[in-house]
Amino acid sequence: MTDTATAVFRINGTLQGPVVDILGQFLPELKALPREQAYDRTLDDLGLLTRCFQIFRKERSRFRYVLVDERRRPVSEDNVPLSCGRTLAEVIAMVVRTAAKRYFRRKLSPAAARAELEAEEARAAQRSPADELYDAIKAYLLHEWQVPLVPAYSEMDPALVRRVGAKILDCREADTLARLIADPDAPVQPMADEETQAATTPITFAVPFVSPFAPAAKAPVMPVAPVVHPRTASLDDVLTPDHQRLRAEAFTQTLLDPEVRAILPNADQIVRIGDVLRGVGGLPATALVEGLGLRKDQLAVMLMVAQDCIGSTVFGRLFGPRADPELVARIVERARLRGIGPTTEVIECAIFMRGVFARFGHRSRRD
Repeated sequence: MTDTATAVFRINGTLQGPVVDILGQFLPELKALPREQAYDRTLDDLGLLTRCFQIFRKERSRFRYVLVDERRRPVSEDNVPLSCGRTLAEVIAMVVRTAAKRYFRRKLSPAAARAELEAEEARAAQRSPADELYDAIKAYLLHEWQVPLVPAYSEMDPALVRRVGAKILDCREADTLARLIADPDAPVQPMADEETQAATTPITFAVPFVSPFAPAAKAPVMPVAPVVHPRTASLDDVLTPDHQRLRAEAFTQTLLDPEVRAILPNADQIVRIGDVLRGVGGLPATALVEGLGLRKDQLAVMLMVAQDCIGSTVFGRLFGPRADPELVARIVERARLRGIGPTTEVIECAIFMRGVFARFGHRSRRD
């Protein structure tokens, strides 16, 4: 099996076994289910899944023998890799996405859901509305507090999801989400919830979206001092000797990192990824690295996500050798405002980039 398949296999085995057993001690309705069906039934019951997450956060010490790293040492942070190779935050996102996908199919494509139970191939030939919505929103399904919002997500059109982008993560309450759906261009005012914020690691972007292709502002973009950090990528390492383009070979080990592969669009297409990186100009790469202090993994993820959102043609104009420095500078400025820097998780970098280009949709699929 691939690294990803192996990780998912191990995660599912743990969730279906030890995790269900521990949760059953607190949830009689879960314990009453046949053990081999408990996990699937939980994914199909958003209320039960929400209660499971609440028990997990409240009784986390009970899971100490499950939450361990590859050396069997206890893991207390959500962003530290577990023995399966994934972080707890990634596992939670996987569960939330699976539950949401099932709900979307039951509500939006019931015939497809029934066919899937009989034969996955019967459904694969044509994409359903549920699949379209899931593909649009999956990058933003990250936290357990989103589970109760899945029914509200199912009311959204995929085009609307792509339009609002990462603003979805500002909507922690159904009322806030409803206001966003009613007026996608209005800035979101997230509700304060100290208890929820303490239990999760939310990613909030309070700055309204401004297209990087909007007319230039009257005041010029002011240059900013380079961000210096020990893990910031070395320009001499990632650029060709003449500093005119990215050197794709510098990212070979980075692209093998499981965390990076889990986020990269089309991670298995290594040759294509290399071609995209090789087409990035030295000036935009330098602006991103120096302006934000990016690590190599962050730089690769942000560039590949941008290419996935806007397609090869627009990507070349924005990040190629002849890129407009002002447009890149404005992206860097917006990233700084949203806290993107050398210590930012790669998933947050990906979400930021999808938020910037949300209105373009996934144009690379049509290039």
